This record gives sequence, structure tokens and C-alpha cells, in this order.
Amino acid sequence: MFKVVFQHAPKFFTGSLIAAVATVLMTKYYTFVFTPADYGVLAMYLVMFEYIKTLASLNLDSSATRFYFDYRKTHRDEYLSTILWFLTFQAALVLIIGLIFMPLISDWIAIKTRTIYMVTLGTGIASVYVSFFTRILYNEHKSTSVLKHSIFQTLVNHATSFILISVFNLGILGRISGQGIGYGVNIYSLLKEFAKNNLFKIRLVFNRLMAKETFLLSLPGMISMTQGIAFLYLDRIFLKHYIGNTAVGIYTLGYMLGRGLSIVYESVSQAMLPKVFNDMISDYVKAKAELEKFSYLYYAGLIVITIIVSFLSPVLVALISNEKYSESATVMPFVMAGFMMGGFYKIPALVLGYHKRVWIYPVIAFVSFGVNALLNWYLILPYGVVGSAFASFAGLFIYSLIMQSVAAQYMSCRYRVTVFSVYLLIFMVNLGLFCA
Repeated sequence: MFKVVFQHAPKFFTGSLIAAVATVLMTKYYTFVFTPADYGVLAMYLVMFEYIKTLASLNLDSSATRFYFDYRKTHRDEYLSTILWFLTFQAALVLIIGLIFMPLISDWIAIKTRTIYMVTLGTGIASVYVSFFTRILYNEHKSTSVLKHSIFQTLVNHATSFILISVFNLGILGRISGQGIGYGVNIYSLLKEFAKNNLFKIRLVFNRLMAKETFLLSLPGMISMTQGIAFLYLDRIFLKHYIGNTAVGIYTLGYMLGRGLSIVYESVSQAMLPKVFNDMISDYVKAKAELEKFSYLYYAGLIVITIIVSFLSPVLVALISNEKYSESATVMPFVMAGFMMGGFYKIPALVLGYHKRVWIYPVIAFVSFGVNALLNWYLILPYGVVGSAFASFAGLFIYSLIMQSVAAQYMSCRYRVTVFSVYLLIFMVNLGLFCA
């Protein structure tokens, strides 16, 4: 386990880190050229981008990973082509629905921004294809290729955004367009590499049986993601409704910085997934024991990183923005604690994914994200952006806790006692900080 993680995770992490550093550096520029209110409008369109990306994929690309290893040696191209056309159908449906609701949504975010809306819609759909193709590279442990494409897309994204904003004075449209161009160019680059290295040859074929089994496995994830996307970004929607775009801009900056923790555990998770699935098929008992041993170090690392960065949050906000955004520093610690819990549930998710225990996901999503939405509604008026940040932590904490509880039947007694003790301590510390 450690060998595989140390071999591939650093490359996944480096690509994500470079993207994060570039984003942080460019955020200094964006917060300079955009007022908090304008940055809030940009944030709302980035929320819309996340909605489009999620609804157009509906977790189908991730769910295909489980069957990918079944068909990898025999019917790889047929299976991947089937999933690709399935995703294309979903993307076309989302595009049509998005165009129908354009007047309502774009005018609610900001008047006279329909061009931005159109570009955001196209960018979200393009991101689905990048995610699908990149997932294949993850499955094949092509960490160097993932790193290369991540850096390439990041450079195109922000360089184009800078030119469109500074030279052509396109403002928010320039930022969203730069992101869209980055995704578009990367799709071409990925397809070129796939053809060169024979990783995937697109075929005009649609296997109904393959599509059906993948759909049935992904259906719980689709339901939970739909619930999650309905609730997860309500913090910014509530902030815009009750306080305004300025609060959205301040909160989004803190949220973005706190979310940076996810690049650590996503890199580790992507490196672990093929290894865990293959090892559990070969020797389940040994693989599970190895996974538990690794998890203790993994959890401890996330906790240490969260504590250090939380203490440094005022410094980080000051470095990448200005005094208008200083309140973002109060958001970061709770957001980081929430994403730390998101990192924690990667371990039980691997176990449940192997056992195909996926029908619990919609229930978990409904409970945890429902609590998140309810707390946002209850805490925003008295506590402002800090209330939203704590609600975000609470939702992810509940999601992670339930995941661990469901997976506990497959884990050792030692693991269960250790993990649930840590969860209790984390919740008490964060509740104390919020009430202080």
C-alpha cells in the first residue's frame, strides 16, 4: 500500500498543488480587479459550474471505475465507449434544460449576464469529458500523464483568463471563458495521448448490458449527488439572499482556501483505489489489514495539516487578497475541518465500494446535506459567514460519521474504537471554537 501511494500520490498531489498555487496566486489578481460584490457574482457562476458538472455526469464516470477492471483486458474500448455515449446523452439533456432556464437563473445571479451563463454552461459540460478521460489515466496508474495534463490545463486556464481580463477587459466573462478554454484544449490533448498510447479507442458502439449494470451501480451515487448538489451550495445561495453578493465573495474566498486540503486526500485516494480493489480481489484479509494500518497515519496527517493551516489562515488571506476580504480568515478553520472529515471518509468509501454497498449513499446524503442546509438557514442571520462555515463542517462531519458507521462491520475492533474516539474529539473541539 505505502509503496503504491508513495509512487503515484506525489505526482497526483503535485499536479493538484500546482493548480492550487496558481489559483491562489491568480486569486490575488482577481480580488484586486473584482470588488467583493463582483467576486460574489463570479462565485455564483462557479457554483452554477459545479451544478452543471455534477448533473451532466451524475457520478457515472466514477462508478464506471468498479467495472473498468472487469472489462479492462477483454472489452475495454467497448465498455468505455458505452459510458462515453451515456455521458454525452446526459450532457445534451443538461444543456437543453440549462438553455430553457437561462433567463430565470442568469437574471437572478446578476442582470445582463446571459453570455456568462452560456459560457459557464459549456464549460461545465466540457469538464465532464476531462473528468472521464482523466479517470482512465488514474485507473491505469498513469500518474505522470495526469500531472502533465493538470499543469497544462492550469496554465491555459489562468493565462487565458488573465489576457481576457487585462487586455480585452472582459471581467467575469473573461475568467469563465479562460476556464472553458482550458478544459477544451485539455480534451484535445487527452484524446491525442489516448490515440498515441492505445489507452482508449472511441467506438460507435453502445452495449446496453454494460450501460445497465453501470447505471444500477451508480444510481445510488446519482441520487446522493443530486441531493448533495441541491443542498451543498445552499450556503452561498442563502448568503446572497440574506446578506448579498459581498458576503458571498468573502465566504467563497475562505471556502476556496479551506478546500485546498482536499488536494491532499484526493491525490492519496486516487493512488489507493486501483491498489485496494486489486488486492482485495486477491487476498481480502491481508488487504483490509494493510488498509487499516495505512489509515492511522493518513488520518493523523490530515489532522496535523488542518491544525497548522487553520492557525495560519489570517496570514494566508492577507497574502492573497486585501483588507476587504479579511473576514475570510474566520471561515477557513471550519471549512478545513469539514474537508478533513471529507478526507476521513475516503477509507470507508473504498471498503463499501468494493462490497458494492452503495445504496446507503442517498440516505447519508439526505441526512447530512439536509442538516447542512437547515443550519445555514438557522445560523446565517445571527452569525453571518461563520455560521455558514460551521454548517459546512457539520454536514461533512455527519456524512463522514455515518460512512464510518456503515463500514464498521468490515473493520477491526481496534479501528472502530480509535476512529470513533477521534471523531468525538474533533466535534467537541469545533463546537467549542464556534461557541467561544
